[in-house]
Parts: sequence; structure tokens; C-alpha cells
Amino acid sequence: MTNDDIAQKLRTHATSLARSGNNLYRVRAFRQAAMAVLMLPTPVMTMLSDRGRPALEEVPGIGPSLAETIDEFTRTGDWKPRTKSRDAFCRR
Repeated sequence: MTNDDIAQKLRTHATSLARSGNNLYRVRAFRQAAMAVLMLPTPVMTMLSDRGRPALEEVPGIGPSLAETIDEFTRTGDWKPRTKSRDAFCRR
């Protein structure tokens, strides 16, 4: 999976969130993460295999939740971005 593939998925999700009237900051976070992935000099797959999820969390524009989503997407092909309800459930 290439950085372009990952960025495209992030952009598509941002568009979906925007169309459904989701929080503008959440939409912006996915768009910024897409740009951050595109600007990386190293493939995300290499970063994850070398250093794991913490490597993604060091990238400006990618926090722990997005790093988890991207990591899972690259490993399984499943796209499961965290939602507020999922976050609340995970903390219990």
C-alpha cells in the first residue's frame, strides 16, 4: 500500500464527513493527515515496519487516533476511523 493510497482514503473519508455535516475540525484533521502522508519522504509502510505506530504519531498532523486508523488500514485493509462513541466505549 502506497502513501498515495493512504492519503486518498483519508481524503475520501474527510469528504464523507463533510457531506454528512460532521464537525469541521474533524474534517480538517483528516485532510491535514492526507497532506502529511503525501509529504512524507518515507513510505508509511516502511515507517510502521521499522518503528511502529509511534513513528506516525511523530508526524505533524497525525495524532494517536489517526495513527491507529492508518496502522490498522495498512495491516488489514479495514477502514475503521475512531468515532466519539467508539472512543467513549474504548475508555470504559
